[in-house]
Amino acid sequence: MSEHGQAVQNISDDETAEQYSNPVIPQEQSMNQSAAVAGSDDPMNSGAHNPTVFSATSTYAIELATPLLSYLRRRRIIALHCNNSQAPRYHGSDNRRSHDERCSPYDSIWKQYLQRLYLSSARRTQYSGELRPSTSSTGTVERGVEYSLADAADQGPPAKKPRSMQSAGIQAQQQSPPKSVGQRIKETLQTSKNQLCRSPNVADTSLVSSPMSPPPLGAAEVNTIRIIGQYLKNLGLQETVATLFAESGCRLEDTLAVRLREYIMAGEWDHALGIVDKMSPFVTHLNLLRIREKLYEEKFVDLLGKERVLEALSLLTVDFPSDPAFFDRRNFLATLLYVDPKSVDVCAKTGAHRTERERNALIAEIQQLLPTTVMLPCNRLEKLLTQFMFMLYKEIFSNVAAWKMQCRECYLHVLTKHTDEVWCAAFSRCGKYLATGSRSGAAHIWKIINEATVEPYKELTGRNSSSLLTWSDDGALLAVSAAEGHLADVHIYDVHSGITFCVIENRANDSTVMSFVPNSSFSYRLVCADQMGHFCQYALSKNSVKSEGKFEGYRIRAVHCLRNGSVLAADTHNRVRSYRFSDDSEVTLIEELSQISTFVVDKSERRILIDTKLHGLRLWDLRTRTLIRAFVGAPHQDFIIHSTFGGPEQSYIATGSTDECIYVWKQSSEELIAKLAGHNARVNAVAWNPRLPQLVSCSDDCTIRIWSPLVGIDSSTIQQN
Repeated sequence: MSEHGQAVQNISDDETAEQYSNPVIPQEQSMNQSAAVAGSDDPMNSGAHNPTVFSATSTYAIELATPLLSYLRRRRIIALHCNNSQAPRYHGSDNRRSHDERCSPYDSIWKQYLQRLYLSSARRTQYSGELRPSTSSTGTVERGVEYSLADAADQGPPAKKPRSMQSAGIQAQQQSPPKSVGQRIKETLQTSKNQLCRSPNVADTSLVSSPMSPPPLGAAEVNTIRIIGQYLKNLGLQETVATLFAESGCRLEDTLAVRLREYIMAGEWDHALGIVDKMSPFVTHLNLLRIREKLYEEKFVDLLGKERVLEALSLLTVDFPSDPAFFDRRNFLATLLYVDPKSVDVCAKTGAHRTERERNALIAEIQQLLPTTVMLPCNRLEKLLTQFMFMLYKEIFSNVAAWKMQCRECYLHVLTKHTDEVWCAAFSRCGKYLATGSRSGAAHIWKIINEATVEPYKELTGRNSSSLLTWSDDGALLAVSAAEGHLADVHIYDVHSGITFCVIENRANDSTVMSFVPNSSFSYRLVCADQMGHFCQYALSKNSVKSEGKFEGYRIRAVHCLRNGSVLAADTHNRVRSYRFSDDSEVTLIEELSQISTFVVDKSERRILIDTKLHGLRLWDLRTRTLIRAFVGAPHQDFIIHSTFGGPEQSYIATGSTDECIYVWKQSSEELIAKLAGHNARVNAVAWNPRLPQLVSCSDDCTIRIWSPLVGIDSSTIQQN
């Protein structure tokens, strides 16, 4: 037996059991520099501070050789110097050296190989200092030694590490597909549950997770979760929504509301009516009747389309609500029993909902009649944010210093699309669109992006002048009348397509005033009048106009339609009177002391601002028919200048003037808070955005200016934000 074999046999049984039963398995170390040394097979050729990359076979050899090296070093058979600048050498007494010289060549090669392996481990220890598992891009394993050479002999081999399991786990983690937000939330919740259920002395493999009960939530917290869930659902994050409601124990909507929506979208009106009957415990009787009326009307139109006339007749006589509030509607539907559904579009006449978009609009209408605990309003979070912005703007408006007196630089935009005097301007009810008209040329529609950004939207061609503009209640149609001396036909345009919807012929050589009837959800109605004695109400449809009533002998200067069905009109006798086309009734409300040029009604329909020739602007209460106060100082002379209510709760009044300025008053105190200068000619009209803190003025200088009362913020700052 060789000397090397004898040396191995001299190892004690305890040392053998300790060192060979627990071979060293160093942990994997994460090194970004592994690619630089991956090509070197010889560990001695590596840099002094570079990790050595071993194959699986070499790594296993190191693990088996490490206990033997420890034994040889303790027995002083081998002594290693780890200085980077020196090669490994043998040291010992002369007897040891002579003994080494007598070793066989096989034993000498074996010792040198073990020296090289151990020296490479020492170099890696100097470089890393600690162990971190990793895998390199080439598939090899990077390894380091946790202990220094000085302590290796005393401490022995380190504890056994589950190398293969760690590598497999890391590879599985790298190869796992990307997870959605909902999946990550579920895993996080499951992890938190496991940690709560874990005993300090129990390993992870023995975890037993138990479901957590939902935390106690108040009404405000529940509603907040529902609103957030609705917003996430609209974004398409279905798993996130499911996790949110599963954890909180809340519901987005009542199950009856969910089924009602499904039945309406599918056109199953009988099932939808059955769901409505089940909602009676938490919906008022009047709202239930209104919902039934809408659904019965949809069913009626559906039956007519299928030519089931007898069933439609039975629906009107038996099922349709008998409340007096629905008599007019039922009588109108009865007239459709005699029309041919193939030649007449019944859906267009009734406003029935056929497409998915239209039925979503029907659901939105029904939702307004249901409590929010049953069905959330559409886009509830956006509406709440809009209300928050409104309150913020209210704070801005309430600060009188927001409007700078005699300020020539507080406007944000100057629009110059018109080439002639701009006579009129009007915002849509939603505040997202602005219409302007001039003495000659086409009318223009502008899209309001925000208070500092306005973009051209449509150019309405087909006529040469515009003296007055009025919007329909839903913002879909715009009526435009001509100025004096032109053909006074009234053109009604489809706003979003820019084409003519219909035309009302008017042969009188005079300007026409007009106003859309609000709440005409089933058809559009427009009231037109002039100073030649024409005063009519028209029902509008595509390329069709039908007169529905008229008053004779009144020379009208201005009109406004109220939500209760009555029409306010100012005539040449300096009166403001109320007319109803349904029963031909009329009553005088206000009599002024001088000629009335025009008037405007606030959003609440409680107050009216009348522009008089001699006494300035006068504010009246329509219910009590009393004068509240007068606003003077803005010269109008003989010109028609359109004024406006505006601001939060419409607590401000603004008007143009012949001195090229805009005057802004506080309605409650007659306080003039601003006189805005910037135009170079007479200001013909002002309009206040109902949604944003935005005031628009138009002038004979052919420009439109947009103003804002934002405190201490110039236009460049607003545009950047």
